Amino acid sequence: GFAGPGLETVSATGTAVGSSQSLTVNTTIGAYVQELVTWRDRVYFTTALRVDNNSAFGEDFKWVTYPKAALSWVVSEEPFFKWTNVVSSLRLRTAYGESGRQPQAFAALRTFSPVPFPGGGNAVTPNALGNPELKPERGKEIEIGFEATLWDRLSLDFTHFRKKTIDAIVNQPVPPSSGFSGNRVANLGQVDSDGIELQARYTQPIGTRFEWTSTANLATVDNTIRKNITSVIASVGTANIVGYPVNGIWSKRVVAATFDPVTRSVVPSSIMCENPGTAPVACASAPFVFIGPSTPTMFGSWSNALRIGNNLQLYALLDTRRGNHLFNQNEAIRCLGLTGARFCDANHNPENYDPKLLANYLPTALGGGYLDQLIQDASFVKLREVSATYQLPRRFLRGFSSASITLAGRELATWTDYRGLDPESATGTGGNFQDQAILPPLTRFVATLNLNW
Repeated sequence: GFAGPGLETVSATGTAVGSSQSLTVNTTIGAYVQELVTWRDRVYFTTALRVDNNSAFGEDFKWVTYPKAALSWVVSEEPFFKWTNVVSSLRLRTAYGESGRQPQAFAALRTFSPVPFPGGGNAVTPNALGNPELKPERGKEIEIGFEATLWDRLSLDFTHFRKKTIDAIVNQPVPPSSGFSGNRVANLGQVDSDGIELQARYTQPIGTRFEWTSTANLATVDNTIRKNITSVIASVGTANIVGYPVNGIWSKRVVAATFDPVTRSVVPSSIMCENPGTAPVACASAPFVFIGPSTPTMFGSWSNALRIGNNLQLYALLDTRRGNHLFNQNEAIRCLGLTGARFCDANHNPENYDPKLLANYLPTALGGGYLDQLIQDASFVKLREVSATYQLPRRFLRGFSSASITLAGRELATWTDYRGLDPESATGTGGNFQDQAILPPLTRFVATLNLNW
């Protein structure tokens, strides 16, 4: 029994039992125009405009425009540039652009839920209030940078960017007087972010049979919520608080605890938590404090390739991520006894451990919200790959233009202070910042044969 005209899916009936059906229609129409102007093969100017409309926008908002502009200048081609013996090439560049993220389908619509009506009929009840003014989340970014080659050996590529996200899509509580419950989606927030991206590549022939290439990459990114994105911090986890990163991790922080050697346990009444701006207080009345971001703030890699003759290449890659934190859920299960038993060495030999850590292992820690010792720095350095590639000589290539054999070992070593299985064993961000039941990256040895014809 459909609750009204025009309904078509099984889920829209008021008496559906054990069955469901959904239909999602999302339509985008847009136009894009771009112009590239070049002057004397030295100065390049690009400007463009994109116009979009999407069915997820509110009915009172129709079109969104995204402009962009980019300018680059090959300075090393200018007659006044006199340092070509050192700087083989130099390009300066800057760009500005805007982009958007559309709302989820139906987020702007006022919706109702079908329910059975007394007497065998069908009716509807309020579901989502909707927002006829809903528009896309909008990002505005400017960047400056350069590309350079030094001594025909070292190439550099540097970019500094600043991005401002406005009209961020936020769930806003609905007043009960509206007749609807829950949240509605609105454009309220602002997030600022900035960072750098740097790549350096150096190539050096060694004699006539060897060539060494080393490549390093470094990127940083920091983001800060500026307004109107505020979560209520009621428990340990991620929250969006003005002045802090998106999905920052919050917990009460234990700053003092006393160990009783007679009972071989922490004295519960001695546990004190941080109270910013004043002296520590009992954890029951302490506020949640910012522990750290849930996403890395720095990424880096360093690879080296050694070519030996025309047939053999050796390769190695180191990778690093830093700045993020991860909740060690496996340690919590083992040490807090969440499954009924406590398996950590600290549970059996507590005199060997910091009382603040032992306080985090008490059964009351989870309900009390002080798990800061279990939210650990997930920074790491990994040996991602070591490989050897051999190009088969042409006398072995009947019917093929080229062929190669690669032997590689991947995920070979990890250096980290994180106490869990692996700092990359995370379920994600936005509330899922833990490592439970996640298979870490496995060490693998791979043999690959590539044939071309």
